[in-house]
Amino acid sequence: MDYVDYIKNYPLKSFTRGETLLQKGEAIRFLMALRTGFVKITSISDEGVERLLWIAGRYDLVPIEKLFAKQGNVHFFYTALTDGTYYQIDKQAFIKEAFEAPALMAQIARGMSDHHDDLLLHIDALDTSSVREKLLLTLLYVAARLSGDDNVDLIAHGLRLTHADFANLIGSTRETTSMELLKLRKEGYVTYSRTNFVVHTGKIRQHEQSE
Repeated sequence: MDYVDYIKNYPLKSFTRGETLLQKGEAIRFLMALRTGFVKITSISDEGVERLLWIAGRYDLVPIEKLFAKQGNVHFFYTALTDGTYYQIDKQAFIKEAFEAPALMAQIARGMSDHHDDLLLHIDALDTSSVREKLLLTLLYVAARLSGDDNVDLIAHGLRLTHADFANLIGSTRETTSMELLKLRKEGYVTYSRTNFVVHTGKIRQHEQSE
């Protein structure tokens, strides 16, 4: 059984940029398999600082980390990063189907493995010392979520992020992030305007390998 074909049997719902889809502590009533758009998964500190943990995109299952968990309440915030749509999936029916269909379970396992890999990459980016390196690695992480190309236009892939969004991604201020983005543009790591935001992932990878 194919995962994509299976989820298309469920109702299609829509969401708008900025909409909170799940809040910390909320019980899971259903799963969301994204069809279009992006959802950010964040934590918020006691000081009110938002920290992005993961970006879910096309056909990602949200919240995938709670799929087989015994405790059903979510630990983070799930907010629409763009407009989009998702298939609303009955969790228990999905789990039952997965246990009865090894091919479907294998696809779920691969998805969870990719999710774990994404989280480790993002943690590694946030663990660097400078804002510059955090921003470079986060740009690489976000672009890789969309494409394997050496030059990735985030806007062309439907992901329009503001300087404030990037600041939240790395846990910095908007002002500092804007200055670093300008430096990175001058150095050729990114190209951006009102109509595009291209991350030159090939150049960033070369930089990281030379460090």
